[in-house]
Amino acid sequence: MRPVSLPSVRQSSQPLSLEFKLVVFVILVAVCEGAARKWFLPALTSPLLACRDLAALTLVLRAAMQHRFRAMPMLSQCLVLWSFCVVIWGALQLVVVQGPVVLYFLGLRFWLLYLWFALAMACSLSANEVIRIIRLMIVLSVLMMPLAVLQHFLPPSSALNVQPDTDEEEIFRVSTNIVRVSGTFTFTMGYACFIAAVAPFAMSTVWNGMRLYRRKWFALVAFFAVSIGTLISGSRASIMFFGALLAIQTVGSVVGAKSGKALIFSLAKALIAAAALTATLFVFSDALVATQERFTNAAAEEDVLGRVETELLGEPAALKDMNFIGHGLGAGTNAGSVLLTGERTFELAESEPARVLLEMGLVGVAWLLIKCTIFSFGLAKSVGRLTRLGETLPSMLWATAAYGMSSWPVSGQVSANAFGYIVLGLALCSIRPAVPARTVVYRYAAEVSK
Repeated sequence: MRPVSLPSVRQSSQPLSLEFKLVVFVILVAVCEGAARKWFLPALTSPLLACRDLAALTLVLRAAMQHRFRAMPMLSQCLVLWSFCVVIWGALQLVVVQGPVVLYFLGLRFWLLYLWFALAMACSLSANEVIRIIRLMIVLSVLMMPLAVLQHFLPPSSALNVQPDTDEEEIFRVSTNIVRVSGTFTFTMGYACFIAAVAPFAMSTVWNGMRLYRRKWFALVAFFAVSIGTLISGSRASIMFFGALLAIQTVGSVVGAKSGKALIFSLAKALIAAAALTATLFVFSDALVATQERFTNAAAEEDVLGRVETELLGEPAALKDMNFIGHGLGAGTNAGSVLLTGERTFELAESEPARVLLEMGLVGVAWLLIKCTIFSFGLAKSVGRLTRLGETLPSMLWATAAYGMSSWPVSGQVSANAFGYIVLGLALCSIRPAVPARTVVYRYAAEVSK
């Protein structure tokens, strides 16, 4: 009898779990909720977000009831302690600051729900399901590309460029008549986070020894789509990060090559990527000119290094208002600013680090240190996989998670919160302990016997 390879057995025999469907639902709502608000029924926003949060909570509860968190016991125990710390500190802030109780629960949602969701993803999804989720995100990015291109070429007054509660004059632009595209999202931040989250998959073709793309030509399509999406996003951070990620992929492929043939393939892949980028820049030359103009204008107004420092450490002016207890859990969220002031403003600070420090005080400092520890651990583990197996995707995922969780407003904006923790969940999946081969064979034998 002809032997069957284990990856094929698992992909063909294992049915898709409810956990997989819950993650897919969260991703689809995160991508489509803004479109419903902008172009169809604005009243759908709150119900959709409630359903998304309920799906995330269901995944966490199912993982707990089925003891799936035992797959990563050390991280699970640390997260229990951290959750206890946030809950108690937030309650103390309620007594001291005398903020609204609803703000406290809003803060718990942003600080803990999707952090637990990321860990539940890593402890619940099979390798086959992870690949399907990656393919879903790739397909969504390819489907969104025509919409983003249309938004780029259409004037700010176009119906496709409308943004809720925003006048035409206030829409963010790359230059005078070229908008910063928002895709299906209500704001440019959501699109920038999404396109950065998909970038690692557009540059890699293998996950845990299994192919991401059934057709090689679609890998090139995905790379084109994400390259174009990044270029026309108008986000300086996204464009610079895309270049950094491409460098990680190229260097990692060369370093991780196990043979001369693999090295030649890696170099050929880098040349193809360079040719694809050149073609993209040639076709979208107006976007390139507008982006260059944006970089030039921004450099004249602020120091680039200073901007990077602000993104990673927070605004110096805002940090002067920091105190030991903090301003209250949830006070730095966008929804919290509406609750406190009635306006959509940055209530505490614009950058993520400053918002975290001002919101939670001493616990905010601890969270920044914890994130640095998590990313150092993840990057070290991913480099180990690169040297052993030659796979670059784990390193790119952890680099994206570090970039997103450090600079995106994950503690206050719903789209950034979702994609930041989705990337973290997938990054955890990339370094989790492998299922022993014997277990896979026994599962397969049990399913065949049924």
